[in-house]
Amino acid sequence: MNRIGIFLLLLLCTPGGLLSAQETKEEQMVVSEQVEWERGVLILEVALAIEAKEFNPGSRFDAERDIERLLPGLFMSAVVDIPFDSYRTIGERLKEDQLLFQRLESSAVDSVSKRYSRVREDLQEIQVQYRFPFYGEGGFVVPLITHSRPYPVERKLGFVPSRNFTGLVIYAGGELPAHGKDIRQKVQPAVFPTLYDEDMNPILYVEMCDPLYLKRWGMVAYSETEADSALLERIGAAPLRTVARGVFGINATDLLLPKEAVDRLLVREANREMLSQGRVLIVIDED
Repeated sequence: MNRIGIFLLLLLCTPGGLLSAQETKEEQMVVSEQVEWERGVLILEVALAIEAKEFNPGSRFDAERDIERLLPGLFMSAVVDIPFDSYRTIGERLKEDQLLFQRLESSAVDSVSKRYSRVREDLQEIQVQYRFPFYGEGGFVVPLITHSRPYPVERKLGFVPSRNFTGLVIYAGGELPAHGKDIRQKVQPAVFPTLYDEDMNPILYVEMCDPLYLKRWGMVAYSETEADSALLERIGAAPLRTVARGVFGINATDLLLPKEAVDRLLVREANREMLSQGRVLIVIDED
């Protein structure tokens, strides 16, 4: 069985996570992972002891080569737990379509960048940081975008005072009422959340979004603040600002929006097109 097949079998069938023939080497590694939703990047930091009595450039090279040989498996082990939508992780999505596994791994390995490679001061350990982008050319989320044409965003009939907006900013800080639950929850970032109105009519979900924009920057952006110049290209200078009324989903990833804001968005074609381009920012609490 090839490496892809082994990784897939272990990911889908082993409750304890990813194992491999390099089990001993992996046990020596210290791996930390972090998802930076604001920048759309998965960060892996890997530390491995240098197996040499005396440090030399060759021993460093051997240690880094061991890490890079196992990097695809380390990536897949980390990515499977990232929330995909309101009820699935990326790993659960891969179970539904096994061909996505190979595409996802290949895409990630092609686009990974090495942020740094350094040796600890005592020369006994190498530390390497890798960054895997969500979007853009080679982004690992790109293979998960499986539709080629977006469904139309539903039009609001009748007259509603409105104008054209350049984007949508949703303030979703703190704990919000959880629809269908007798609790309050904080919204959790996901790759493809869904936006609803207060009557639970879907306003925007992934299949409504233009695949070109999904691959470029995803369905929504997350940030702790709106005052980030990097977001201006996405939401423009005149976005509609609103406050989320609640959260929904097993993973508390989806948002309920006020009726007034929804009506102002859906009544005009330009605003519906803006939504389909993923020009949405969700402002969340600091992690």
